[in-house]
Amino acid sequence: MLRKSTTLLKNVGLIGVGKMGEAIAKNLVAAGHNVSLFDVNTENVKKIASSDPSNLKALPSIRDVAENCSTVVTMLPNDAVLKHVCLSEGLIDTLANAHSSSLHVSCSTVSPYTSRELDSLHTAANPNSKYVGSPVFARPDGLALKQASFTMSASCDNALKEATELMEPSNGKVFPFGSDPGAGNITKLCGNFLIATTIESLAESLALAEANGVDRVAVKDMLTSTIFDCLIYKGYGQRVSERDHQPGGFALELGLKDVSLVLDTAHKSGVPMPFGSVMKDNFTAAMSKGRKELDWSAMALQASENAGVDVSNSIEASSKGIPDDLKPAAIMAARNASRK
Repeated sequence: MLRKSTTLLKNVGLIGVGKMGEAIAKNLVAAGHNVSLFDVNTENVKKIASSDPSNLKALPSIRDVAENCSTVVTMLPNDAVLKHVCLSEGLIDTLANAHSSSLHVSCSTVSPYTSRELDSLHTAANPNSKYVGSPVFARPDGLALKQASFTMSASCDNALKEATELMEPSNGKVFPFGSDPGAGNITKLCGNFLIATTIESLAESLALAEANGVDRVAVKDMLTSTIFDCLIYKGYGQRVSERDHQPGGFALELGLKDVSLVLDTAHKSGVPMPFGSVMKDNFTAAMSKGRKELDWSAMALQASENAGVDVSNSIEASSKGIPDDLKPAAIMAARNASRK
């Protein structure tokens, strides 16, 4: 039985149907909405739509989604893709022309400056075309369980109310951050920066334990059941201590993107963030070693490597299921050398 939303049921468009987008789509359907989907990965979209054809449907273009749905949610990987969808692919203009009033909820982690720009462009196209910056704290499994936290802000009070009524009953808790369309994005960047520094501090601490003959998993278990008994330390403590960096949550290349956004925003705000520079260097180093497809916690491998630990077996284990052409370069080089 579908759980009915407390608000008027809607035809909702969703653009960007990766693992996070898929969870959002299914949660919206469970709340009673009809959802139209678009993603450049058309086969994946068709597969998802076929799981519930009466309430999920794949549409062939972004303009089709915007014409059919006055409410559109975007879940996209970066600023460039979001701007391309809004401008080059016509999301803003189509919503403005097709509907007397429309709502665009952006769940992407992007720069606050991007959200402010898109808010202005929506309003210029149609004063009743509303934009809400609503990035989300959750991994795909947590979002699927409706355990997400949305940091939401909008220049229009009514837009914030509408977006909250849409997302909170179906996907998780909404935390409002006022009338600056970029405020929610600022909050998300602050949170992701704290997670990144947590991964690094865990990596360095457990490398110290291991170098002195103390079991790194036992150290993690003790610390995360006492003074660091919280979700982030427990979740990433498991990944870091066991060197389990399998993809499927948050890719390492997205970690580099977010830390870069943090530093850009800090620079424009006149805020020194020296740890941010270290994080960016560490993510860049991990990317240079061909690890972009792994979970972003794979940044932690570098602390072990710097301490003289061979982590190749852990990389191999974490890379299961990744196509050969996307696997970390060190694995493929070792395989090629063994074949000679």
